[in-house]
Amino acid sequence: MDPFWLFLMLFLAFVAGLLAFNAYLEKKRREALEQVAVRLGMQFSAQSVEGIPSRLNQSSFELFQRGRGRRYCNWMSKRLIDGTEIALFDYQYTSGSGKNRSTYRMSVFSAYQEDLWLPSFRLHPENAFFHGIAKAFGMKDINFESHPKFSRSYLLRGQDEAQIRIRFHPGVLSFLEDHLNYAVEGSGSHLILWRSNQRVQPEGIENFMRLGEELVRRLSRI
Repeated sequence: MDPFWLFLMLFLAFVAGLLAFNAYLEKKRREALEQVAVRLGMQFSAQSVEGIPSRLNQSSFELFQRGRGRRYCNWMSKRLIDGTEIALFDYQYTSGSGKNRSTYRMSVFSAYQEDLWLPSFRLHPENAFFHGIAKAFGMKDINFESHPKFSRSYLLRGQDEAQIRIRFHPGVLSFLEDHLNYAVEGSGSHLILWRSNQRVQPEGIENFMRLGEELVRRLSRI
């Protein structure tokens, strides 16, 4: 056989095997997450859907405006005793093209509470990329002299600085100092929490959910 065709066949077999293996891993993840949802008394939907749920889409969160091919799946949700609606889901989007094409995947916690009424803000781990975004939108980093670790670790921005400072009281600042490298966006009745390009393993879902719930509770106290 011609070496070229032999190489092509081997390459195609490798790609097919890789796709099959990835599909197997996704299936195992989906099954494990469904078991977690049942244990936590949450509704579960494995369906992979383009875009994002309309309620989150209306929030205009920056995360859901990045890239293209935005999809979410493995959606689990429940309503808490106080009426807060929470959800956890896998989310992905693609940016760039050709050799620079990258797909980002992450687990996202979301909360909807009618009387939360957060000022619009974006919180990200401190890095040059998000500094560039902030400058492009004419937004400055909101720092807190009382919590230098928070100010060193995070870039916090938003139009209504006075209201943001009220919501980011010492209880919130200390909590985020103890839980670094998370990103948070809030607006009105909505809040989302995630780690950049990191999916939470099934065994860590409950802790991730509790962390999100605690952050919502602290931001509610003013």
